[in-house]
Amino acid sequence: MKETMGQIIRRLRKERNLTQEELAELLGVTFQAVSKWENDSGMPDISQVVPIAHVFDVSTDVLFGTIGTNDTEEVWKIVKEAQALLSCPLTAESLFQKYRAIKEGLKLYPNNTVLLMHCLETGIALSYPENEELYDAEHAADIYKECIRYANLVISYSKNISDVLRAHMIMAILHSAYGNFEKASFHADQFPYRADFNKHVMYAYYAHWKKDYERESKSCQYGFLHYLEGMLNINTKLAKSYMLQEKYNDAASTLETSLELIKCIFKDNEVMPPIHHREHGDLYALLAEIYLKIGDFDKALSYLEKMVDYDLNDYATIDSDTQTKSPLLNSIPHGLYRKRIDRHQNLITKLTDGRFEALTANKRYQKLVDLVNFI
Repeated sequence: MKETMGQIIRRLRKERNLTQEELAELLGVTFQAVSKWENDSGMPDISQVVPIAHVFDVSTDVLFGTIGTNDTEEVWKIVKEAQALLSCPLTAESLFQKYRAIKEGLKLYPNNTVLLMHCLETGIALSYPENEELYDAEHAADIYKECIRYANLVISYSKNISDVLRAHMIMAILHSAYGNFEKASFHADQFPYRADFNKHVMYAYYAHWKKDYERESKSCQYGFLHYLEGMLNINTKLAKSYMLQEKYNDAASTLETSLELIKCIFKDNEVMPPIHHREHGDLYALLAEIYLKIGDFDKALSYLEKMVDYDLNDYATIDSDTQTKSPLLNSIPHGLYRKRIDRHQNLITKLTDGRFEALTANKRYQKLVDLVNFI
């Protein structure tokens, strides 16, 4: 059954955590007028429709109920056009353009979980203070507040548990970063205590009892890949935590263990996949930074040389036919070797980062910079 305008106004008001009195104050009307609209015993004057739409940040078509919340084809068109605004390598400016484009789409489809999730994913990249490459200091505080609403809508409307948990995750991270620890704790408490299961592990059980052992092994491998990615991410975060405590030897050992793990799993491959390129930074660059803080310039340069060698040589050999030989992961078609570096810092940006200023007069370092610039 089609919603009335009053029902739409009530829904939008509640989604934005506004009382009737607060909405009335924003519109310059009495709360009795808002109550009449929502009870369908009265209609807003035509002159009030645009201000109402403005307060809710939706199209007037949404208020009139002439546009839905789930037009799949139009929604994916909005996403595709927004994605086209991204630059390569990725910058905060181009990501903010995508964010604004998706927000415009939400004016037409305010509860669409695809658009809401895209806003959340771009929003956390732009508003998380430690995301040095993409943090948008000018808009971050406003984006954080908007993400709270988007997350609450995903949690309320999405039937996909992965989206719901991702929304809780983003809120736990952002609330913590902005000092709202009570709410951060609430969202963190929504997660299960067991971490050794996911969609792929569930399908492994399903395939096992169906006697589809090929699918079982493939599902197990995809599950293992997620654990590997998760382990590398948490190890990188652990190393950064050690750095903040000035426990540099522990930080170096943590990251070196991650690299050894990658080498062990892919020991039969000609080239290591680029999974050492983490959201928290290239592991080689992080190790170089750590060894500079320890005062070991030779090790710092060795890791920068490894970083340059990989990005210029090994990385260039990866193509659509590159496949892992490990029985732990040999069912994964191309995901492990997907080229991700171009969406993060390019090589010269990583190499000439201010962290390595102490090396600028070093001949080994100058040779690396000259080599990269020449290429």
